[in-house]
Amino acid sequence: MRSEPVTEESIAEALKLALEEPSTGGPVLARRLLEFGWRIDRERPSARIPYFEEAAAIYRGLLADGTDEHLAAAMHAISSLGLQYSLAHADDRSLAAKTEAATLARELHRHREDGDREIQILGAFAHGLAEAGQFERAVTAQREVVDLHRATDGPGGYPSPDGVVWSLLEMAIYLDLAGQTDASLEIERDALQLKRRMAAADPRRLPGLAIWLAGVSPRFADTGHPREASQLLAEAIAACDLLPPEGDRGNFGFHQAVQAALFARSGARDERISDGRTIPIGVSPDPQALQPVLGVSFHWWSFSVRQAYRAGREAIDDAISATGDRSTLDPAQLAEFGTLLRRRNIRQSVAFNCIPQQFTEKVLPALAESVALERQLLAARPNGPRRLIRSLTDQAIGHLVAGANSTAGETLREAHDLSTAAQNEPN
Repeated sequence: MRSEPVTEESIAEALKLALEEPSTGGPVLARRLLEFGWRIDRERPSARIPYFEEAAAIYRGLLADGTDEHLAAAMHAISSLGLQYSLAHADDRSLAAKTEAATLARELHRHREDGDREIQILGAFAHGLAEAGQFERAVTAQREVVDLHRATDGPGGYPSPDGVVWSLLEMAIYLDLAGQTDASLEIERDALQLKRRMAAADPRRLPGLAIWLAGVSPRFADTGHPREASQLLAEAIAACDLLPPEGDRGNFGFHQAVQAALFARSGARDERISDGRTIPIGVSPDPQALQPVLGVSFHWWSFSVRQAYRAGREAIDDAISATGDRSTLDPAQLAEFGTLLRRRNIRQSVAFNCIPQQFTEKVLPALAESVALERQLLAARPNGPRRLIRSLTDQAIGHLVAGANSTAGETLREAHDLSTAAQNEPN
């Protein structure tokens, strides 16, 4: 039976009931405030916040008597408030609400076995810490999420192994941001092993495995493990060979999300500002500015809501448009232009929820353009194929998302051959 939508009038009725009988009317009012808040004015999050604040205040009052009856509802309301604060870029208040919700999630998890919602909220807390630049604390919080996922994983368990894999990926991201590269790579390897076992048990997961293997290979290459990166490419090729030449797009949304998350991570080093280096176009020059956490696009919404990220994409577009005739660029300028193209490709993949046709018409041609430019750059300045390998890998992942498995395998073979040849060249 479908319930009637909440209106200002039904909220007023619930308020009257709450004043007369707080213990029964309060929860009714809080639920109606939340439902109404979710529905109104999606373009102006600040207009929605008062409804979430009032609902959270009601639940805090209900918890004050020491009973656990409303613990789950309070956790949900306060977590939702934290999301609304973040959407409105009220970042300090957002992190405070996420911290409060995480405390309630831990308390609730002690009372029941089905903790999926609690794990999500603890994950949101870890992500909020990372967004705020508190990477060491994010690692600690995410370790708790990983442990909870592992504790509930298994035959007939809940959630699925996917929860373990993605929590490990996020742990690897936070460790890397905290400067713990070796520990991050070890976690990455753990996630890969689990992905392999999942694909062996269910061949329908092979496209996702191929995307993952190819997508993480640039990171191993960038951190001083070129042979391991090459092995990952070879393994991705083997996975492509097991797939039909043209696959269906029944799982397009998931595969595109995997591509976006791993694609973004591979560009993280292009976004970071280091001593003596010019600030990249599209990155805020203010060291205190809250930046999106690169690569966490699958579970969270940081890329789509961050004003700095939107403005950054516009700045990159403006710089590309102002370049003019590319044939006049010298190799150094061509390299900078190629980096701009790739960073725009990453943002487009991450910030847009593409439907298959849009992906084919917009994303794939952009990836092909990057490959063509990197070929031109390598011919003009033959100082190693690393950039072309990365660009080919990007393109292959895009083909896998689109179901062009045979084309993806061919593209990965070229990337792998270049990688192998580079390793065999004398120093």
